[in-house]
Amino acid sequence: MLSFLRKQRNQLDAWLGDRQLAHTFSLTTYGVYIAAAKLIDQYAQGVCLDAGSGRAPYKDVLRARGVQVITIDVENRGGDLTHVADIQNMPVIASNSIDTVVCTEVLEHVPRPWDAMVEISRVLKPGGYLVLSVPHLSPIHEAPHDYYRYTQYGLQSLLETRGFEVLELKPVGGVLAFLGHGASMLFFSTLGAWRPLRPIAWFLNYVFLVRVLKVLDSLVGLSSVYPSNHVVLARRRDGTADTV
Repeated sequence: MLSFLRKQRNQLDAWLGDRQLAHTFSLTTYGVYIAAAKLIDQYAQGVCLDAGSGRAPYKDVLRARGVQVITIDVENRGGDLTHVADIQNMPVIASNSIDTVVCTEVLEHVPRPWDAMVEISRVLKPGGYLVLSVPHLSPIHEAPHDYYRYTQYGLQSLLETRGFEVLELKPVGGVLAFLGHGASMLFFSTLGAWRPLRPIAWFLNYVFLVRVLKVLDSLVGLSSVYPSNHVVLARRRDGTADTV
């Protein structure tokens, strides 16, 4: 059953991506996208590195902002990839050459996130911005490359000891968002397995398990105690990041 759902999730991600709806898969993906897109729209500038870009869900937001976009990932997932590389080691990107880095839902899949943050700090210009998101509550996914979950305190420590000033760190979604992601996975991946029903499955999922659940989650989701995800705005400090 799980292998079937994962296979269907990959197919639905491609289907949604073609329609610029990838962020509507579940309340968690929707919440992270809205929060990160808002920060991108406010702070992205110059040359932007989308680190661990996947299918590049923020490309339209970035292009609307008028920035030059460079994408990097360990494999090409169909997002107009610029470089195939590991964000823990990015020699293809020159030091102090990037104005903004976007890195969303990536650090849980990196075995040495401290190395990734040193590299991101290295390529950013002093004063450059980082828009970052990570999960706190999440099922195992993309196994076996699923290594970490982050509290706000661990995340802040990771950033501050690698050359960043944290400007904004907030929870996105609560326990209902976490549970709703599993419900969307089951409902959308099952009903959406039949292509003719995908638009209907998407509509029902989006209305009830994204928009309606968002209202309920904001009321009783307890995001301050059970955050589903965190979204961060940070700025690279002058000087050199720690290397351990």
